[in-house]
Amino acid sequence: MTGMQADRRRSVRFYKYFLSYVLLLVIMLLIVSIVVFSNIIQTFQDEVESSTTIGLTQIRDTVESKMKELEKIALQIGSNPDMTPFMVADEGYPTYRAITELGKYRSSNFLIYDLALLYTYRDTGKLYAASGVYSYESYFNYIYRYENWGKSEFFAQLERMTSPVIRSAETININGVGSNRQFVTYICPLPINQGKPYGAVMFLIEEKMLSQILSNVISKYSGYMYILDKHKNPIISLRSGKLEQTAQEFLSGLDEAALASQATEVHNRYGSYSVIKVSSDYNEWSYVTVIPTDQILQKVQQSRHIFTYSAVIIFLIGIFISYILANNNYGSLRNIVQMIVDRKVLKGTSDNMDEISYLSQAFDEVITEKEGLMSQLGSKRGMMKERLLLSLLKGKQDVQPQHLQNMMEASALTFSYSSFSTLLFFIDDYNRFRTENSLSMQNLFKFSIINIAEELSGEVGDGYGVDLIDDRGIALVLNLKADKNNKEHITALAVKIKNFFRENYKFSLTVGVSRIYNDLSRVCDTYTEANKAILYRFIKGNDQIIFYEDMDWEKQKPYRYPTELEEQLVRMIKQGKAEESQLIVEEIFDEIVKHSFSLEAAKYISSGIINKVFNTMDEMNYKLNDYFQKDLELLIYQEFETLEMTKRKICEFCKQLSQYIADQKESKNVDLCDEIIAYLKEHYNDNSLSQESIAREFDLSPSYLSRFIKDQTGYTQKQHIDLLRMNEAKKLLTTSNHTVKQIVEQVGYVDETNFIRKFKKMEGITPMLYRKANYSRHLNREST
Repeated sequence: MTGMQADRRRSVRFYKYFLSYVLLLVIMLLIVSIVVFSNIIQTFQDEVESSTTIGLTQIRDTVESKMKELEKIALQIGSNPDMTPFMVADEGYPTYRAITELGKYRSSNFLIYDLALLYTYRDTGKLYAASGVYSYESYFNYIYRYENWGKSEFFAQLERMTSPVIRSAETININGVGSNRQFVTYICPLPINQGKPYGAVMFLIEEKMLSQILSNVISKYSGYMYILDKHKNPIISLRSGKLEQTAQEFLSGLDEAALASQATEVHNRYGSYSVIKVSSDYNEWSYVTVIPTDQILQKVQQSRHIFTYSAVIIFLIGIFISYILANNNYGSLRNIVQMIVDRKVLKGTSDNMDEISYLSQAFDEVITEKEGLMSQLGSKRGMMKERLLLSLLKGKQDVQPQHLQNMMEASALTFSYSSFSTLLFFIDDYNRFRTENSLSMQNLFKFSIINIAEELSGEVGDGYGVDLIDDRGIALVLNLKADKNNKEHITALAVKIKNFFRENYKFSLTVGVSRIYNDLSRVCDTYTEANKAILYRFIKGNDQIIFYEDMDWEKQKPYRYPTELEEQLVRMIKQGKAEESQLIVEEIFDEIVKHSFSLEAAKYISSGIINKVFNTMDEMNYKLNDYFQKDLELLIYQEFETLEMTKRKICEFCKQLSQYIADQKESKNVDLCDEIIAYLKEHYNDNSLSQESIAREFDLSPSYLSRFIKDQTGYTQKQHIDLLRMNEAKKLLTTSNHTVKQIVEQVGYVDETNFIRKFKKMEGITPMLYRKANYSRHLNREST
C-alpha cells in the first residue's frame, strides 16, 4: 500500500464485516422461528384439548347426576305405598292417585318427557303413565309408536335385564301422528340390580334436552359430539357447523383404536380430526367430541402472519444496524492501517490488499526481526533464574556477591519482602508416574507445577519455582509478606496447588514446608528443612502437607522392637496360616503408628520384618527361594515410599508365602495338630514331658509325631516346647518378683544354667537384664 486516501473504495474486509453481522441476524431469526413454530401448534392443540376435556367432564357429571335422579325416581316409585302392584291394580281412585304421583315425578326432572310404570307381578295388562292409563297395545302401537321396537321387544328386554338399560335416540310417532322428534328411552327395572325384576319404570327423554347440554362443548367449532353406551353404541349424536358427513356416518368410520385413548388424531378423505374422549366410571358411558384439526390451527395461522411481519421488520432494522456497526469497525481498522502505511513498515504492497492481510504481513515482519533477540533474552533469563535459585537453595557460592543483585534483576527475580520459606513438591508414586508418562510429558508436568505454584503464590507474596532435576520434585522459594498467619496462608496455598493437580492430572503431591527466616542467606537452610520434612512422608503417607516445625526432632522417643509379634508371624507362616500372618503384619505396623516411632525406627522395623521373613524361608525345607525369587527381590530391593505401602507389600507377600506353604504340607489333619498344640500348652511346664510320652498320649509313633509337628507348625517338638516355656518365663520376669530359679521350676526346666543360656540365645540378653529393661515399663502400664 503506497498510500490510503480518504476516498479509497472499501475493501472486501468491510463486506465481510457487514455480511457477518447479517448472517448472525439471519441465524438468530431462524432459530427463533424454528423454536416458535415447533411449539405453537402443539401448544394450541393442547389448549383446545384441555378446554374440551374440561367441558366433557362437566357434561359427564351433569348427565350422570340426571341419570342418578332417574334411578332415584324409579326407586321412589317402587317404594311408594300408593303405587304398589295391589294398589294400582284396583280401578277407580287408586289408579287416579298413581297417575297423579307419576305426574309429580315427571315434573321433578326437566329431562323427562313422560314416564310409565308397569308390573309383571299381578299383571293387569295395563301400563300406567303420567299421561294416563293404557293397555300395552295402545301404548306401543298408538300413544308412543317406535319404528323398530314394541311390546314384544320391551317384555323380552324386561325378562333379561337386572340393571338400567338405555336405548339410542330414535323417532317416535306420538298419538298416531307422524313426527321428526327424537327420544331416548331409559328403562329402570324394579328393583335395580337385585335379580329378576317384578316391574319397570320407563322414561322418555327428548333428544333435544340432552343436545342442549352437549352443544356448549363445540359451540365455538364445527364438529361432532356423541354419548356412547358401554358397548360403544351411540345414545345421542350431534353435529355442529357445516361438515360433509353426518354424525352417524363419521362415527361408523371410527375404529376401536380411535376411541381407546383419551385424545387422538384421525384422518379420512374429508380431513384430519382431533378426537377427545372422557369415560364414566358410573355407567361406563363415553362422552366424545370430534373437532377438525384445521379449525384448531386457525390461531396458528394468525400468529404465523404476525410473526412473519415482525421478523421482516426486525430483519430490515438489523441490516441497517449491521451496516452502521460494520462501517464503524472498518473505519477503526483503516485508521490503524493508515498509520502503518505512513511509517512505511512494508514496501511494494498492493493498494487493494485486505486490511487484515496487510496488518498480518506487517506484524510478521516486525516479529521476525525481533524474535531472535527475544528468544535469546528469554532463554538466558530462564537459565539465569534457574541457576540463581539452585544456588540459593543449595548454598553454592558460584555467583559473586557483587554480581548477585544485577543477575537477580536481569532474571526477573524480585524479593520485595523480608521473610523466606521453601516448599518442596514431591510427586507421589513416582515409579508409576515415570512408567505412564514419557520424559517430555514428565518435564511438562513439572513445568506446569512451577507455573501454577508461581501464579498462586501471588496471594501470599512472591514465589519462584525450579525443577530439582536430580530429584523427583519441584522447589518453590516463597518471599512472604510479614503476617502472623503465614503458616495458614502457606497451608492454603499448598492445598490449592495439590487440589489442582489431583483434579486435572490425576496424580497427588506431598509437600514439605520449612520454617520461615528473615534473611535471604538462610534460603539454603529452608531447603534443608523442607527436605527433612518431606522424608516423613514415609510415616505420614502420600498426599500430605508436612511442616518441619511440627516434627519433634530433639526428643528421641524410646521404642522396643516387637519381637513377640515377629515370632508369632514366623509361626503363622510356617503353619501356612495366610490370614493370620497378614493380621500380625498389620498389628506390627499399627504398633509403629500407635507409639509414634521415629522415621529411623520405622524403617528399621520394616527392614527387620523383611529379613525375618527371608530367614524363615531359609529355615523351611521347601524350595521357597526359587519359587518366590522375583517377589522376594522386589520386596528386598524396592525402596518403599510410605509405611502404608510397605505394610501392604509385606502383607501380600506373607499371605502368598503362607498360602504356598499350606498347599505344600503333606498332612492336612488340622484337628490333630490343634489337639497336640493344646496338649503342649497345657503340659509344657512338666519337666518329664518327652516325645515318647506325647506320642503315647495320641497313639502315634515318636518318629511320625516329630515329623507331623514339624510339618504342621514349622518347628520341632522341642523348639515348640522351648518357645512356650520362654514366653511364660518372660511374662514372669516382668510381672512377678520370683527368682530365676523359681521361674525355671515353674516353666518346666530342670537346669538353671541351661535356661539362662537358651534365654540369652533367644533374646540377646540375660534374664536379669531383660527383667531390668521391662519391669519398670510394666509398672508404668499398671499405674495408668
